Amino acid sequence: MNKRSKFEPSRNEMFSILEKNIQPIAKNETISVVAASGRVCAEDIYAKNTLPNKPVSDFDGIAVRFEDFAKGIPDTSSWQEGKEYCFSNTGVAVCEVFDTVIAIEKVEFDQEGRIRFLDCPAKQGDHVGAVGKYVQEGELIASKGEMITPSLIGILLASGVINVMVLAKVKVVFIPTGDELVPIGFEVPLGKNAESNSLMLKAYIEDCGGEAIIYPIIPDIAEKIKEAILSAAKVADLVLICAGSSKGSKDFTMDILESLGEVVVHELGHGPGKHCSLVYSGNVPVIGLPGPPNGADLVAALYIKNALHLMQMQPIQLSYTIEAVLAADLNGYEIDFIGYMRVFIKDGKYYVKPVAMFGKTRAELYHAHNAYFYIKRKAVFKNGEVIAVEMRCPKEYIMEE
Repeated sequence: MNKRSKFEPSRNEMFSILEKNIQPIAKNETISVVAASGRVCAEDIYAKNTLPNKPVSDFDGIAVRFEDFAKGIPDTSSWQEGKEYCFSNTGVAVCEVFDTVIAIEKVEFDQEGRIRFLDCPAKQGDHVGAVGKYVQEGELIASKGEMITPSLIGILLASGVINVMVLAKVKVVFIPTGDELVPIGFEVPLGKNAESNSLMLKAYIEDCGGEAIIYPIIPDIAEKIKEAILSAAKVADLVLICAGSSKGSKDFTMDILESLGEVVVHELGHGPGKHCSLVYSGNVPVIGLPGPPNGADLVAALYIKNALHLMQMQPIQLSYTIEAVLAADLNGYEIDFIGYMRVFIKDGKYYVKPVAMFGKTRAELYHAHNAYFYIKRKAVFKNGEVIAVEMRCPKEYIMEE
């Protein structure tokens, strides 16, 4: 059994540990570009088409020969469509006998249908899009590690790319443990609790482009937990296990993980979610989460999501921050702590108050806060100080008070 490390990382240190230890997934698959939104390119992608492949009109207008305007606006009383000019629509190839386009707004037609120009083109080729203006064969369209967006899908398809090689979806197994847990959808007997973490984590995993595999609840039996972890490590790219990693009489998980592989992090140096761990079973990372839902939720938002980002060649992603004036004193704890905060607007300025975490139901706490603030151990902040808080909602949702 490995000796447990006394190193308990702060949040930023934990992010650095993830960046150092979590490797991109090595499996690829080829899928239709149409279905590729949110997926990550596994290779550089180059255009197969050149577009436009002939000179085209930049907008709706009249195609003409520039030489006819060498001495100013010509006499067009005898001009005929198809001989001296033709209509030219946006994005449509310009007839080869013409080389310049005049906007339709600068053209008039009399009652007999004769054309008259209100202005001269500035130069030959005016408003004619060149061959390859939009995309050129062999052009790099998307790079390895780039996430495919809806806009990029349009560019890829126009470039002649129909199928694309992407990173395979990260397979994530979640193992809930605990004798007290009852699956969602079943009546909860006295003394038991509803197991909601699995479906919450499933939503986190799928939001990050992963594939969630949820195991049934494993009882607090060491052999059963060990069997589940070994089984999960055979099929998953990432294993998550909830509960059993603290100091209770049936908290076997950490001892089992230490016997199976390398312990990178035994527990965090901050709360909530202090009992979060990172262990390797072979080459498969196993992240332990605290059982209490608030801690599991915070760990998922901070570390599970970012582990999935890293496995898909994406960077650690943090929430945006807002500077706000403290509307109450804020005192740190004996350890680093991620405080729940409420940002509000008053007199056109952002203010923020700490939210008491205890004495509230989960729903009350969820709706009471809209931001977080990382408070260093025993740090003290006074009413009126300006601090930078991390938002968990768009700033448009911040309410006036």
